[in-house]
Amino acid sequence: MKILMVGPNAHSKGGIATVIANFKLFYRDNQVFYFDSWKETTRLSTGIQAFFRIKKNVKKMDIDIVHFHVAQKGSFYRKSLLAKRIRKQTRLIFHMHASQFDTFYEDASPRIKKYISKTLDQLDGLVVLSQEWANFYQTITKTPITIIENAVEIPEAVSYESKSTELITLGRIGMRKGSYDTLQLAKRIQPVFPEVKFILYGDGELDTIEQQIKEENITNVYLGGWISKEEQKKIMKKSVLHLLPSYQEGLPMSILETMSYGVPNLTTNVGGIPQVLRDGENGMVVKPGDIDAMFEKLSMFLEDEEFRIKCSLESFKTIKTHFSIVPYFEKWNQLYEDIMIIN
Repeated sequence: MKILMVGPNAHSKGGIATVIANFKLFYRDNQVFYFDSWKETTRLSTGIQAFFRIKKNVKKMDIDIVHFHVAQKGSFYRKSLLAKRIRKQTRLIFHMHASQFDTFYEDASPRIKKYISKTLDQLDGLVVLSQEWANFYQTITKTPITIIENAVEIPEAVSYESKSTELITLGRIGMRKGSYDTLQLAKRIQPVFPEVKFILYGDGELDTIEQQIKEENITNVYLGGWISKEEQKKIMKKSVLHLLPSYQEGLPMSILETMSYGVPNLTTNVGGIPQVLRDGENGMVVKPGDIDAMFEKLSMFLEDEEFRIKCSLESFKTIKTHFSIVPYFEKWNQLYEDIMIIN
């Protein structure tokens, strides 16, 4: 079977690029060709080239299925145009990574809503990251929906630093990710646990965050910048907790990756996160924006090393059992086969 995988370049920033990179590294069951629709440094030109090249590539390679990686807004519009170009040539899957597609849809005009539903209705398959997202997409499309949660590589060995004082955040920095709540949480934690450091690794609203840190004299928060995957692995090995107080999510790769290294998470009950995190067992979960609950849970976590170790062990166990690479690709193989048979 020949698959054309369409999405951002695997070396780009963000969770979708990480998913594609994992396919490149570990997937061997079918023949996959990778087609960049977006690059960090040449966004416009790459998108234009993709529009004119995709039809020819599908025909030349005799592609059976085109697997699109899709988010909201510009990502959706780009992929919808590409899908329209090749709809009569092959089978189409939209792999929905969007963290805000519900908001994107609800804020759209009636005309755009109709366009979104029509685009989704003309697919052969729609893949989402959680039951919560499946419930939403079922209200706007008749296309069959399959849930395939994200997955990560499992490290050969896990060594959790339960006495570490470094709390980290990985990924985009901004309002949606709850980064400003992190600042308020850090201010409340500092008098009680003055040794604890909050380090935000990633890109996004860095200037605004840095300005607020200076204006409010928050001395226990640091910006670590965007880091490579190798740097990320080293950082996870010396971190006591991953903090992600998001307001909207799909199924964050940063949560799965940190848990695979035995690093517990304090996060929110949005998107697909509740399918991974069990509050008080393998991590801590609060409602978005509930800084009081974050402070209470984080204080308890920092005071109780036995609980930290328990969360670490359960985090690793959860990923190894339910979110590892091998069963993930088995789900994709089954979906590819089903689409070929049905269509």
